Amino acid sequence: MSYPRRVTPLRFAVVASPEARSAARGFARWLGGVTGLPVMADVYGGYSELRDAVVAGAAHVVWAPPLVAIDLEDRNAARSVAVVRRGARAGYHAALFASARSAARRVEDLERVRVAWVSRESASGYVVPRWHLRSLGHRLDALFGSEAFLGSHEAVASAVLTGEADVGATHVGLDPDGRALSSAPWMVAGHPASAARVLVLIGPIPGDVVMVASNISGAEREQIMGALLSVREEPGVEASVLFEASRFEPVAEGHLNLLRKLARFGETRA
Repeated sequence: MSYPRRVTPLRFAVVASPEARSAARGFARWLGGVTGLPVMADVYGGYSELRDAVVAGAAHVVWAPPLVAIDLEDRNAARSVAVVRRGARAGYHAALFASARSAARRVEDLERVRVAWVSRESASGYVVPRWHLRSLGHRLDALFGSEAFLGSHEAVASAVLTGEADVGATHVGLDPDGRALSSAPWMVAGHPASAARVLVLIGPIPGDVVMVASNISGAEREQIMGALLSVREEPGVEASVLFEASRFEPVAEGHLNLLRKLARFGETRA
């Protein structure tokens, strides 16, 4: 099938650390090469900026965490076309973790600690861990000594391992048996899995998705979706560097339902 030729580039949008800019550009080149569409990358510093860019029509292909995806779907600004798979699973776990040198080993050890979150719109880096702690009966306004929002999972991992924070929240992947870590932000940075101690593991929770903006034609959306779903192994090192992605899968019906229910109860803004 032949498609009309696009003249203006599609903008691939992702929230990532400055160090991941080259990986984002590489992923955009890969996607453009597979689809035949011109694709350029834009790395945003926060999810609010990314969401605003999609709503304004300035971003067209979006790597979105689940809460951002829910917001964009509810606004009819974008549609999910593929789920990001990390390791053996399309979902992932949220974790509260401390440095292996820390004396903290359980939730009860978190009283008055310095906690590092990713952002208020990060499922694994804020919302789900807080929801879990609330479900255990903890008053979060009294539990932590201080709270900081660092903007990325990599920054949270670095803060905990360097001692700038006592505990952090992030996403982790498990091996097929569910007994050992297969991925974590500190492992991507070159540290062994044993450099940090997981205190609380919650999940699995819905995985990130790749979305296509509503102002993109159906034909181009099909091209992008087809390219992502055709990958059987890593789509180049760029995707694995961005978010430890190994492949993409179809979006299952109800993929975001769990977090959509939490959002309706206001926990995303708690």
